[in-house]
Amino acid sequence: MTDENTRTLCCDIAVLGGGVSGVAAAIAAARQKRRVLIVEQGDFLGGVSVSGLGLLGFRDREGNPIAGGIAQELIDRLNALHGTLGHNPCPILNSLTPVNAGLVRLVLFELCEEEGIQLLFGCIPTKALVREDRLCQVRVCGKGNFFDIKADVFIDATGDGDLCSLIGLPYEKGNPDGELQPASLVFAVSGVNKEKLLKYVEDKPSEVDTPEGYEMKVEPGFFRTVNGYNLLGLDACIRKARNDGWYNDIPRDRFSLITHPNDDTTVINNTRLIDFDGTDIWQLSRGTQEACRQVEELIKFMPEYLPGFENCALSFVAPTLGVRESRRFVGKRCLTEKDVRQGEVPPDTVALGGYNVDIHHGCDEGSELYIVRRGYGIPYGCMVPEKMKGILFTGRTIWADRVAFGSSRIMGTCIALGQAAGTAASICVQSNCETDQVPVEKLRRLLTENGAVLSIPQKEKHEEKF
Repeated sequence: MTDENTRTLCCDIAVLGGGVSGVAAAIAAARQKRRVLIVEQGDFLGGVSVSGLGLLGFRDREGNPIAGGIAQELIDRLNALHGTLGHNPCPILNSLTPVNAGLVRLVLFELCEEEGIQLLFGCIPTKALVREDRLCQVRVCGKGNFFDIKADVFIDATGDGDLCSLIGLPYEKGNPDGELQPASLVFAVSGVNKEKLLKYVEDKPSEVDTPEGYEMKVEPGFFRTVNGYNLLGLDACIRKARNDGWYNDIPRDRFSLITHPNDDTTVINNTRLIDFDGTDIWQLSRGTQEACRQVEELIKFMPEYLPGFENCALSFVAPTLGVRESRRFVGKRCLTEKDVRQGEVPPDTVALGGYNVDIHHGCDEGSELYIVRRGYGIPYGCMVPEKMKGILFTGRTIWADRVAFGSSRIMGTCIALGQAAGTAASICVQSNCETDQVPVEKLRRLLTENGAVLSIPQKEKHEEKF
């Protein structure tokens, strides 16, 4: 496969994708004394975590920690830099951890440098060498340069499963009709009068009514009881704008804004790309252009119709689209709707989830929202392919049915999965075993020793108050 125009790079573990799950995998492996390479198609680490969107999935609805280890270490470092508002209870999201996107980006570089992780930016996988159902080598290309990467274990952390797709691993996408959740482009505005906004929703509590399917009512005063919040609603403002001929090209019926560690900055998660498939390069190109158009429309809409936003100004646009859903690869185990709803924590759990099931409709402005009360376990087999050796997948590409995926896809869970994948890969290198031969007891022990949360304490039932 190698030719005179291609360089060969050798490592123990190669991580394809430098989002938070990939970075966590690389850090976990490097801390087990492995030589690690991250290959990332962009020129930064962190993926959607550097969009400014708050991180989800650190606490379940009862307040139990469900993401520790490297995930919590990231938050601790951000806290030392005044780059987070910490973990906050949230009636819509269960927990919300607002972060400063720029500091996330810097801290991730710092962590990788400390662990001696080699970084290769601007490259995508283009070819793979498979022998006897084992991935042996991957060719990547960037800026006219070609590299053949040889590794004992590859980890696909690309988000869309680009490497797994390249080698032909089976997968599912979307619902049975192929409908995928919409993508979004997150942005932030400064100059927001948050006091005026909160006074408005306190005077008009129907403006923060929870969506259908949620049993509780959010009291408007809740937003003053936490350091950070996601305010979802402002329906009347949207209706008025649409009656005036505005907002008709934004396919979202509620407004979603998230607090930011900087006092007058607010993160907006309201663009929506329907009928969109992020694995199609033409749709990705079209969608990025359309998302930017929607950002422009929204920054014109907000000063006219949203209380407290009269003097807001665009301060930041995420460097990449937030793709909620694409490929889910068939593994040895499948995370199911039943597992999520019943809070199952099986003995082969290597990461916990606990976010509510949140499925945005891919063809209209609606959503399906189901409460997940307690954390649940994600088995190791969810990241192990059925047949192919030498590769693991992590993040939102793990094997889950669509409803379970509606909960497991968020960043806190993806970081925990990344730590599990990197630790498992290091065991493969150390023990000279295949990914489906990893002793799960040893994997769990190493994860626990390094701060991962793999169990949930029993807790008496209590009344929810938000």
